[in-house]
Amino acid sequence: MTRWKNSVFAAGAAFGLFAAAGLGLLASPVAAQPADAGAAIDAHYNEKGGANSPLGQKVGEVYAFGPNGAAQDFQGGKMIYSPDTGAKVMYGAILDKYLALGGADAGLGYPTNDESDAPVAGTARYSEFSAPEGATIEWSPQGGAWLVRGPIRTAWSHLHATDGMLGTPISDTTVANGVYTQRFAGQNGAPVDISWSAADGFVTAPPEIAAQLSGLDVSVPGAAPGGAVVTPAPESGVAVSDSDSSSAAKWWALPIGLAIAAVAGGLAALLTKGMRGAHRAAAGSSGARTTYGTAAAAGTTATAQMRRAGSHLASAAELARGIPRTGGV
Repeated sequence: MTRWKNSVFAAGAAFGLFAAAGLGLLASPVAAQPADAGAAIDAHYNEKGGANSPLGQKVGEVYAFGPNGAAQDFQGGKMIYSPDTGAKVMYGAILDKYLALGGADAGLGYPTNDESDAPVAGTARYSEFSAPEGATIEWSPQGGAWLVRGPIRTAWSHLHATDGMLGTPISDTTVANGVYTQRFAGQNGAPVDISWSAADGFVTAPPEIAAQLSGLDVSVPGAAPGGAVVTPAPESGVAVSDSDSSSAAKWWALPIGLAIAAVAGGLAALLTKGMRGAHRAAAGSSGARTTYGTAAAAGTTATAQMRRAGSHLASAAELARGIPRTGGV
């Protein structure tokens, strides 16, 4: 009986170990943070000013964040890293919104810029994200923090973002059955509703705004608020465009051109100075000769004039002889 109980116990233990191993294999592995995340975060933290920056002191250690990233908490915000985007800073309401929407695990991707002031009128701030269709969270004191993404983000950017007729977002972009919809504050207190679908394109209320979006290419993510259009990076093995390569190859043209211009200017100055010196020397010699000749001529003229001037006076001998001179007495 005892032997039978031991056999049953051994079989049960073996089954338990097998089941545990099977569950371990089936379970999703815990995402590991990139090896260089800590160093990249520390470097950017120091660039931002370290503990003297708005981030303040570190809180805890670097930890895995999203599919292939990492994050570090701070007293005043968070720094989020991925190998493709590097370490970026987020704060306050925009960070809260990003986390509430699911962050990198919800398809928004990782931040691609440090949270910044939007280069538009007012006090708006924004963060960009690496979602393939483009994603921006913008915050304003009037409307709060909201997500703008996809074709609507492209339209918003095309119409000059917060400074344009759409104004600041006052709701998140929503997607249902292929239709993107969102509400913006508009200008002068009149909200604007906008939607987009592949079948109908852009539809807006008021309707005249849609006319300005006719033919807009929504396959390329719109620019960040006030920024340049983001062009997708070329795939591996694809050559960089001629304009990009020429721009990169000709970065040295300006300093070399300035140096050549400086040397040419110096040589021109030396030549001009030499020519002026020679001209002055020649002019001085000629002037001396002219002065001498003029003085001599002047002396001769003065003598003649003096002689002519005294021609009406009689000498004492002439007066004694009583011989008058022409014009004299």
